[in-house]
Amino acid sequence: MLNGSQALAVPLSQWSGHWTNENPVQKFSPVEFIDWLFEKNIIGENEKIRMTDDVEKGWSFTSSIPIGHGVGSSGAYVAAVYDRYLCEKKSVGKVDASAIMASMESFFHGSSSGMDPLVSFENKAVLKDDAGIFHVINDPGWPEGYKVYLWNSGISRTTGPLVQVYKNKIQDPGFLSFIQHSLISMVDHAIHFYLSSTASMLEECISVISQFQRAHFTEMIPDAVMKTWDVVIEKNGVYMKLCGAGGGGYYMIISTKGEDITLPGCIQIH
Repeated sequence: MLNGSQALAVPLSQWSGHWTNENPVQKFSPVEFIDWLFEKNIIGENEKIRMTDDVEKGWSFTSSIPIGHGVGSSGAYVAAVYDRYLCEKKSVGKVDASAIMASMESFFHGSSSGMDPLVSFENKAVLKDDAGIFHVINDPGWPEGYKVYLWNSGISRTTGPLVQVYKNKIQDPGFLSFIQHSLISMVDHAIHFYLSSTASMLEECISVISQFQRAHFTEMIPDAVMKTWDVVIEKNGVYMKLCGAGGGGYYMIISTKGEDITLPGCIQIH
C-alpha cells in the first residue's frame, strides 16, 4: 500500500471490542495517546477534557483482539475512539474519516493508511482502488472450496520498526521497481479475482505473492515461522502469507484444494 497497490480488508467476527468502566484492563497509557492527539491538533481542548475525564472515571476500550499480531487491534481502538469522541463533531465523509483515523493510528505504527480503522468503524469490507480512494463494499467471500486460516506464531511484534525495514528496502531503486512491477501488479490481480470469485486465477496470484514474500521479505519472517512456512507449502494447493507487517503474530494460510490445516494455534476464518 505504501507504493500504491490496491488493497482489500474485511472484518473478522472472531474478535470484538467495546467501551466499559467495569474492571477495565488498559493495555497502554491512554493519557499518553490523548496528549499526543492534542499535540497533533487531531483533537481540541474539549475532546481532551472529555477523554481525560473518562479515563479518570475508569472508562477504557476492552477488546478480545490480540495485540501485536497483525489483525487490527490498533485499528479497532482508533475506530472506537473516533466513534466515541470525534465522529459527531467531524461529521465528514468516509475519505476524510479514514484520513483522520490514519493520523490517529500513526501514533502506534509511525504511519497508517487508515484502512484498518475504517474496516472496524464500518464493520464492512473496504477496498482501496488504484487511485487511493477507499470504498466500503460487500464482501463476496472466498471462492467455493477455499479454506482460510490464521496461524498464531506465538511471537509478538511491533509494527512500526517493521514498516521502517520495508521503507529502507525500497530506497534501493532496483528493489522498488521489482515491487512495483511484480508484487503490486499481482496484488491488484488477486483482489480482482477475489471480488469476481475466479478461483483458479486467484490461486495463481496467491501462489506468486506467497513465493515473493518468502523470498524477499525474510526480515518479516522469523526463523521459526520460516520452518513452518516451508513445511506448510509442501502440500498441494496450500499457501502462506504475511498478515500486516509480519515479524510475528498471525500468518495467513490459504488452502485452495480443501486440505485441512491442523497446526497448533490455527483458527479457521473461512
